[in-house]
Amino acid sequence: MKHLIVSLHDLHPGSLDAVRGQIDCLKTLGISNFSILAVPHFHHQKRLKDHAGMLKFLDERSQAGDDLVIHGFYHDRSDRGGGPLFWTKFYTANEAEFLDLSDGEARHRVETALEIWREHGWPANGFIAPAWLLPRAQDVLLKRMGFSYTTRLGGIHLLRKGMEMASQSLCYSTRAEWRRKISLLWNPFLFKRLVGRQVVRLSLHPDDLNHPPIREQILEIAGMALAAGYEPVTYSAYAEM
Repeated sequence: MKHLIVSLHDLHPGSLDAVRGQIDCLKTLGISNFSILAVPHFHHQKRLKDHAGMLKFLDERSQAGDDLVIHGFYHDRSDRGGGPLFWTKFYTANEAEFLDLSDGEARHRVETALEIWREHGWPANGFIAPAWLLPRAQDVLLKRMGFSYTTRLGGIHLLRKGMEMASQSLCYSTRAEWRRKISLLWNPFLFKRLVGRQVVRLSLHPDDLNHPPIREQILEIAGMALAAGYEPVTYSAYAEM
């Protein structure tokens, strides 16, 4: 069986309406379950646990069968600065939070997030670092903390099984016009390379559907995947197969 995994990234109080809109849009294609990547304390400003609407939404999505993924803690590295310029300034806009954290600080941030998940009864099966930038050595830490998977741009890491499934994620960069143009060229090419493999991953960020050409292409690619026999699943469900 072939699987389509749609992940909705960067959920925080400021992006709640955008993520709701993504779900409503993709439901028109018949995709009803998602891996939702929630940020506990977005950019050191907006706390997930203090926002009643966010908590209600996550309760509803968890009950509907969605996979609620811990997505970093701050999604931001302004408390540290520095770091490799390519990863911190070009590849991300200073959001590579877990790129070079010490093991102790990484554990502290993940444990603090886990407390929120446990308090609300949400299964915590996955941790995904902002921009997928996580040192491989920290996979051991995540496994010890009970996570069944993490992902990087190029693959899904099944921690309990000790396996890695190579699968490059389709994703879009929208923060500049040239990035949008490259994304629109790259993703159809990548999709053609991926069709026929066991897993196709489509990773959306809150601003993606605000750009009509990108919105149209996302729906086209998702529709083609479904037509090619890909069954929508969450990361969590896939990790348990």
